[in-house]
Amino acid sequence: MFHRKPSATFGVAGLCIVVAAASTPTRAQETLLVVPEIERHVLRSEAVGEEFEIHVGVPVSRRDGSERFPVLYLTDSQGGLSFSEETRLMQTFGDVASFIMVGIGYPGSNLFSGMRVRWRDLTPVPNSGEFPVPDDWDDFVPDVLAAEGKDTGGAAEFLHFLRDELTPFIDARYPTIPGDRGYWGDSLGGLFGLYVLFNEPDTFSRYIIGSPSMWWDDEAILGHAERYIARHGELRARVFMGVGGLEEAADEAAGFRMVTNVGRLARMLHEADLEGLELSTHVFADETHLTVYPLNYYRGIQMVYGRGLNIFEALGEPR
Repeated sequence: MFHRKPSATFGVAGLCIVVAAASTPTRAQETLLVVPEIERHVLRSEAVGEEFEIHVGVPVSRRDGSERFPVLYLTDSQGGLSFSEETRLMQTFGDVASFIMVGIGYPGSNLFSGMRVRWRDLTPVPNSGEFPVPDDWDDFVPDVLAAEGKDTGGAAEFLHFLRDELTPFIDARYPTIPGDRGYWGDSLGGLFGLYVLFNEPDTFSRYIIGSPSMWWDDEAILGHAERYIARHGELRARVFMGVGGLEEAADEAAGFRMVTNVGRLARMLHEADLEGLELSTHVFADETHLTVYPLNYYRGIQMVYGRGLNIFEALGEPR
């Protein structure tokens, strides 16, 4: 199927793709490096029955196109690609190895647009009622998307989208290293990352789990971890988990126990001594659930990717 719109729309492997930007340099340059523009796509997933807004950031790279890169998939990227410019600076100067960023969000005019649908896509089981999903977001802010089908508990379908629809799309169009995929998610996104880790761990080889909402469904994700450990002797992944020190104090009365649960899961995994697992954790003192969000990300990418090359020095250019 092919429809002519302001940008091209066409069906590929069950996806309806709208390419809204291109990375062609604005002018010809005789330089060794290229700084690709962030590209935007809108993909409709058959697995979820939803449109997703995808932003892709390729690192500063050699103009000859000789490089290939790992890919980091980031949830909750409403309205753009979170941390993109800071990350590319870190990559360029070697503070972290280079990787392609793929931000997954929802079409909408503001950062609140995806608030309802993220509850559906990032939670493993339906909400049991103890912590009802807010249904009045649009009473306060405009353009809040409705969740089609399930209100919560759609993680399996969202994982299907990631594995079988989005990943082939990215691998076919960008200079990726197939199979070298990473994940970043915070809060409910951290919960979803743990769901993937203990159910389809080969989806990614690197996991950055920020402030995971392990309280969901009476901490059922800890049961997922226990079942995985009982059935497997290995878990080949590099994992970072971070949490803010003030999250425990703020949320303990509600039973969230953010810091406690990160510690419980870390001990469980260390004691299991799973072959291939590289696990690191960090509690950021004096940080709340919101202020720790970027710290989880920046510490996480350094832990799971390590340092890279200063690209200017590698090419013999002055810094």
